[in-house]
Amino acid sequence: MAVKQAKDGKWKVEVDRKGIPRIRKSGFPVKADAEQFEREYLLLHQKQDNANVDRRTLSELIGIWHRYHGINLSDSKARLSILEQMAVDLGNIRAVELTPERFLEYRYACLNPHDESVAKKFFSNRQVKPITAKTFNNRHGYLDAVYRKLRKLNIIDYSSPIADTDMIRVHERQLGYLSETQIDDLFTLLKACRNESVWWIAQLCIRTGARWGEAEKLKRKQLHASKVTFEFTKSKKIRSVPLDPEFYAELLEFAKYKNPEDRIFKDAITAFYRVVGRSSMEFSKGQATHILRHSFASYFIMNGGNILTLQKILGHSDIKMTMRYAHLAPDHLMDAVKLNPMSAK
Repeated sequence: MAVKQAKDGKWKVEVDRKGIPRIRKSGFPVKADAEQFEREYLLLHQKQDNANVDRRTLSELIGIWHRYHGINLSDSKARLSILEQMAVDLGNIRAVELTPERFLEYRYACLNPHDESVAKKFFSNRQVKPITAKTFNNRHGYLDAVYRKLRKLNIIDYSSPIADTDMIRVHERQLGYLSETQIDDLFTLLKACRNESVWWIAQLCIRTGARWGEAEKLKRKQLHASKVTFEFTKSKKIRSVPLDPEFYAELLEFAKYKNPEDRIFKDAITAFYRVVGRSSMEFSKGQATHILRHSFASYFIMNGGNILTLQKILGHSDIKMTMRYAHLAPDHLMDAVKLNPMSAK
């Protein structure tokens, strides 16, 4: 196997590898063209060779991935459900046969299911609603991760067919948060709710930046020394956040008859949605309960809190997630005013 220059100055390729049809081709004007032909020829026959060896379908590989890795993820069930539906939509083809072109066509169908000429190839008679670019990017990442993980575990010997397929560029949007008036109005409505737990859970979320599920499943043992310790978090790490002493005392009184392993609150997310639905407040899609976490983080930064401290409180493993709130800092990018060329005039 070699790329060599011929006497006439042009380049030639000779592929002589076991299991791959031998080929000689000459006449390439530049070396780069010859090397590209060699790569593409090897890749083509490598895929064909893999296809002869690995006959497992997308569903089968997703099942293997789930048993060996996915089951340990915090969103295990939801992610498995999404991947299994993707496998069905893609015709449950052999995993090695998925191509970037087929995947991109599937992406178009998911974003534009009204285009029946394409949608019927993937959804048959099933009615689907269009999804957002961000949602599909998540699905793209999930499927790519299946291939990558199985390759890393040596369960497959080929790369992800969508590894070089770019995700859709999505415009960033500012995370919403509640005004002080909205906070007062919301908690007045929550206080009147029959389910007492909804008020307490919402209070914990807005006071500590907790996710709704972390606060809702809180056990009595997780309250100690004026702090609340969150377990089974998205990052799989515990984190403790101090509470206002007066609120902490009231929370202890609410939970006074609970044993250490008892849950403090009843399930209350439905009650929260019901209250929000009755109010005049409009939240961004998907931010109904998360608006409390965003409000905590936003006010923390606006009141002068440190971004690294906020990262620890929120439990973000990647500082990039926390940096979404950085623009709210009182002095954020103030050097643009102090250090621009006109500032000295």
